[in-house]
Amino acid sequence: MRHRRQKLIVWGAGGHGKVVVDTLLARNDCDVIGIIDDDRSKMGKSIFGVPIRFCGLGEILQGVSCDGIAVAIGDNYARHEKLHEIKKCGLKLANAIHPSAHISPFAELGEGVTILAGAIVNPGTIIEDGACVNTAASVDHDNLLGQCCHIFPNATLAGGVRVGDFAYVGSGAVVIPNLVIHKYSYVGAGAAVTKTVAEGVIVGGVPAVPIGRQVRRPLSQQRGAAYAEN
Repeated sequence: MRHRRQKLIVWGAGGHGKVVVDTLLARNDCDVIGIIDDDRSKMGKSIFGVPIRFCGLGEILQGVSCDGIAVAIGDNYARHEKLHEIKKCGLKLANAIHPSAHISPFAELGEGVTILAGAIVNPGTIIEDGACVNTAASVDHDNLLGQCCHIFPNATLAGGVRVGDFAYVGSGAVVIPNLVIHKYSYVGAGAAVTKTVAEGVIVGGVPAVPIGRQVRRPLSQQRGAAYAEN
């Protein structure tokens, strides 16, 4: 029995969006029917032949037929806002998984997950909604990747690592087994992480040491804080 090809839309026409469009075009089970971008100056242009035809979700809600939307925004906080908007509108989130990625059948994936070319996800790993495992990143056994975290290209997570919500692990960084990269933290490119990284801390170097604070937070959390003050 022949399965129907999914009709997907990509949200994001930047560099990360280009990679996600390429990822979906490499698959044989879906068609990318259009791209959303908030920048109206991009309307009418295209990426690899796929038209940038929407600015926001309005037109889609007015009757465009699709099976899901893949959010293609590298920034964790902006990606989270788009995921929330899509779910609030009752639309389905699509995963963008390159056919060359190796994902164990014993790994668990949430919604709106991105796993790019050459990435490895080993058994026992859980990847929560909106997380991104970028090109050629290696995620070993029994990891937990929190919501909207981002594992950059060629980063390596050994077994039993926990990466918190919105955390970044930079390109080429290595995290040794059984550590926690707490939420809102940032591991710099090429760092060798040998100790747990506290919430909201930026680390870098070999071995990695604290070098600053990561002060960004989700807009929804900021709105909640403002409401509490009023």
